[in-house]
Amino acid sequence: MTISDWKRSIYALLALPAFAAGPRVRRRLAARLVGTTVREGPPRPLASAGLALLAWPFALVVWFLVWRIATYGLFWDDATAGASWGGPSLTGAWIVHFFCALGMVVPAMWLLRPLTAAQAGLLSGRVGTEIGVPST
Repeated sequence: MTISDWKRSIYALLALPAFAAGPRVRRRLAARLVGTTVREGPPRPLASAGLALLAWPFALVVWFLVWRIATYGLFWDDATAGASWGGPSLTGAWIVHFFCALGMVVPAMWLLRPLTAAQAGLLSGRVGTEIGVPST
């Protein structure tokens, strides 16, 4: 996982609400977080919204798990510590839950790569424009 994967997950989380803000905001968000530049070809906002709708739950899972693991100790209850995975210590439970969350975050980010790239490409009019004879 690189910084670009984290940026893609932020983009996937913000892309769906950005459709209410207008096309300029959507293109700026894609350019800033995914690195998409505007190319020749018509933008396809409806198809882009569909992909944003598909990517949004994955981004939501990523950031929920990051937040939940970061704040795990705040919700620790000594009365139920023995029943916790990795318990009865907070350290053991945190480590076990961290690796469980990691097992879900990595595949979610892996799925976000093509979804956000295609979604941002549809906004810029880039998808499908590479087909043809390249000029020298």
